[in-house]
Amino acid sequence: MSHITALRSILIVFLSIYLILSAGWVCAGKLSDQLIGAAELGEIDKVKGLLDQGVPADAKDRDGWTALMKATYEGHKQIVEELIARGANVDIQENAGWTTLMMAAQFGYRDIMNILLTSGAKVNVRNNTAATALMFAVINGHQKALQDLQAADVNTKDNVNNTPLILAAKLGHEEVVRILLSNCADVRAADSKGKTASKWAVEKQYSQIFQMLVTAPPCD
Repeated sequence: MSHITALRSILIVFLSIYLILSAGWVCAGKLSDQLIGAAELGEIDKVKGLLDQGVPADAKDRDGWTALMKATYEGHKQIVEELIARGANVDIQENAGWTTLMMAAQFGYRDIMNILLTSGAKVNVRNNTAATALMFAVINGHQKALQDLQAADVNTKDNVNNTPLILAAKLGHEEVVRILLSNCADVRAADSKGKTASKWAVEKQYSQIFQMLVTAPPCD
């Protein structure tokens, strides 16, 4: 056998191995995409079937979203439970730093929030803007969701120094302000513009919120 023939045979072998491995990677990628898509659409049986085939529960798409994130975002409680039971990580962050708890808090999905918290979800994780799950509940005025996040840092600040109280005052969420004050939110905290919650209340003409803020008893 000539050197050229031998080299050609070796190249053919390597090419064959590469094609086999590539086919496996493509297949695995497609199955991962199918899992994430099924979770988003609420297709519980398909989710179970793909997990049974060995598709990783924490597989990510190009934006860093997992099946658990998609199921949470769409409010598919049963799929959330299934994925967590199969080992899905509740604290994984997508490319912008969002966690499943942040997503559930944003929409006020209390049943899903409780599943996540019971499964060990961390309440004070920050996304890329330093916002937390508590902040998303506050921004959207989800009063009852605040009860589930009592372990969260009520005086945390995002990357422009907004606290949950400042956000609530700025957006006019009166009952949310009341709840935060009862949990010792700091009325003296100021954002990067130097504005406190009371200053925002005055600027936005939220008189009831302003009264609550200036008459709030000191917190130890």
